[in-house]
Amino acid sequence: MTGNYPPTPPKSPWASPVVIGAIVAGAVVLAIAVLLGFLLIPSDEDNATGSNTSTTATPTQQTSTKTITLTPSTGAPTSSLTPTATTPITTPNLPNPNVPGADGQGFLSGPRCNAAGDPAVMIGQTDRSKVVVCQVGNQTGRYYYKGLADGGAIEIQYPTRSGNRFTAVNNSTTYLVDGSSLTISDGGAVLAAEPMIYYWTN
Repeated sequence: MTGNYPPTPPKSPWASPVVIGAIVAGAVVLAIAVLLGFLLIPSDEDNATGSNTSTTATPTQQTSTKTITLTPSTGAPTSSLTPTATTPITTPNLPNPNVPGADGQGFLSGPRCNAAGDPAVMIGQTDRSKVVVCQVGNQTGRYYYKGLADGGAIEIQYPTRSGNRFTAVNNSTTYLVDGSSLTISDGGAVLAAEPMIYYWTN
């Protein structure tokens, strides 16, 4: 007698050894990929230290700076690079007379010493005349006299000095200059006695 048995259920395709092996292999590959992903992603510390990154040096440019300081009293900024006042350039071996319109070589408008290295040793001015006695270079005692009056100029070599008085002789005419006057005489007769307005000697 043949019994009626329920039919045998069909086998699931997922139970196949091939399918199971493929699933296992896929899971292993996925696990390896995830693990490699964690290993290859740089950490924040690596980014901070730059161990896995290359850096390119950038050139730096040097600039000059000017020091600015604050003064305690006003708090106003003051620069350490302060401008200097412009002063006239004077030759060290030339005097500085206190006669208006004159420098260490005589009057700017004349008369004045001939050479750049000749200093004036006397400068005088009356209401009519301007006179200068110059020294030849650094030769102490070697002088020449120059005068200007009414548009006429004269130069006399080798005037003599006695203290602050100078005497220049041109033929028969004598020019005597001191702090009080310019006296011009000819043959002993006084031609002019001009009171000094400005007088300086060195």
